[in-house]
Amino acid sequence: MANVLLVNLGSLPMPGNDPIFPIGLRCIQDALDREGHRTRLVDFVEDPSALQTLSWVKGAWDVIGFTIRNIDPIDLSCDGHVAHYESFLDKVRDVLGGDRPLLVGGGPGYSLFAPQLISRLGFDVGVVGPGESVMLEIAANPHRYAGSQHTVSGGRYPGFVLDTLEHPVSLMRAYASRNGSIGLETKRKTCYQGCVYCPYAYVSGDNAGDLKPMKSIATELRKAHESGIRDVFFTDGIFNSELRFAKDVVRTVIAADLPGLTWSAYFTPKPFDDEFADLVSVSNAGPVIVSPDSLDDQVMRLLGKSFDTRHVTRFIERCRSRKMKFKVSVVLGGPGETRESVRTTARYINEHLESDELTLNVGYRILPETALARQVGLSHDEILDPTFYPLDPEIFSWIISELDSRFLVTGRMLNLISGRTASRTMKKIPLDQLAFDTAQGGRANAITRRQLPVVEIRNCEASDRA
Repeated sequence: MANVLLVNLGSLPMPGNDPIFPIGLRCIQDALDREGHRTRLVDFVEDPSALQTLSWVKGAWDVIGFTIRNIDPIDLSCDGHVAHYESFLDKVRDVLGGDRPLLVGGGPGYSLFAPQLISRLGFDVGVVGPGESVMLEIAANPHRYAGSQHTVSGGRYPGFVLDTLEHPVSLMRAYASRNGSIGLETKRKTCYQGCVYCPYAYVSGDNAGDLKPMKSIATELRKAHESGIRDVFFTDGIFNSELRFAKDVVRTVIAADLPGLTWSAYFTPKPFDDEFADLVSVSNAGPVIVSPDSLDDQVMRLLGKSFDTRHVTRFIERCRSRKMKFKVSVVLGGPGETRESVRTTARYINEHLESDELTLNVGYRILPETALARQVGLSHDEILDPTFYPLDPEIFSWIISELDSRFLVTGRMLNLISGRTASRTMKKIPLDQLAFDTAQGGRANAITRRQLPVVEIRNCEASDRA
């Protein structure tokens, strides 16, 4: 049996970083524990002193695994996180000295840039996609991978549907005292949507859809509640993509009857029927979050959305009639965005939303294995630093001039000003042509080309978001 140390790099203090409960790393630790391996998980929210002492590094470890959730905050006003990871791993290697255990990298952020990060961060092996099964193989024979700089693709893990995941009380209490929230997976299924900016399908792997038993979901909810957690976020890519199953999950939440427990998730306005709305409305749900990103139908098609503003309007009507909290996420500055499309989106917001129902951002971070990355034609090396889709610098003025004053609250204005300032300090990469698909909802099939009126924007120099 192997001694395995697991380190949550997502809990490092970095500008723009908001640590969340390390559910992915805990799934790996649970799988290793069930197979008889000896494990320890280091999380700097649970143990801030571990960041200074590093005494835990010098153990009899056979394997040390590091998880990277985010490469950067995916915001125009941001720094990348890679330099922080490099600095920390340099310190770890200094403590380890010459005779060191196998170093493994993984996690969603790592998976996107595995070829670039494996050498830059000095890992012996990297894991792309779900990590449980791969880490079991690595722990069974660490010497096989020593110094190989080999990338292994993860896959389906049967324990997801067979085993109930119970987290350490101390870890849950640390996050409960910080923000009271924890993530919980109800299913593993490759996302069916074709959003041009989203790498979720690549990161989640080829998974046809494992559904966690309701008994396990109920137990995990109860254990979280007992540890002081009062907010659960279902981490599925789209919670209601399997509507019948989603209804059963909500029924399980209702039946658990845990005082003060709220829950939320990412939803899509289709499928979203009256029965589902009725269940959500009586389940103590937090805000029901949908992400049309644009509220201009043509831009939504170019973004690869499987719905349009008609579905968003029906979603809002269902929520309002049941007094359900909801939020609509809009990100301006994507493919096909113009002065007129910003006006159309702003008009919809003005007519249908209140200020606290809107989440507004500007700029699309270009990530590997997405249609957006293929459109701009830049290599993975070129987009490792924060790199954004070309946008008209006047877009910030358009937003301010078109939105009603009730949406121009202090926090939102500061973010817009911060984004505009950051966009002016970014390095510009000239691109002669930009290809994007105008058919099949924006997916990369038959493409048309047009002259690119602006340049690709990258390398944000601002130190943090406003």
